[in-house]
Amino acid sequence: MSYRPTGKNVLIERIPASKQTESGIILKSTQEPDRAKIIAIGPEVDEVSIDEIAVVNWNRASKVDGELYILPITEIVLVIED
Repeated sequence: MSYRPTGKNVLIERIPASKQTESGIILKSTQEPDRAKIIAIGPEVDEVSIDEIAVVNWNRASKVDGELYILPITEIVLVIED
């Protein structure tokens, strides 16, 4: 199944926060926010690109299927660049 966001909407895939350190210690809780990979963008979106990683306002995200969510571009609060 494929999805095509409309207008200024973005389809994202949730990337859960790391619950384990690099050395293998499992953390009880973490302050690191869940991130999202941008899967598809609407035709009016020019602020982000597909495959970028972002931090989003999860309160405004609507679940589509599995770990896929749709939200307005205004709810992407940070794009992570390497």
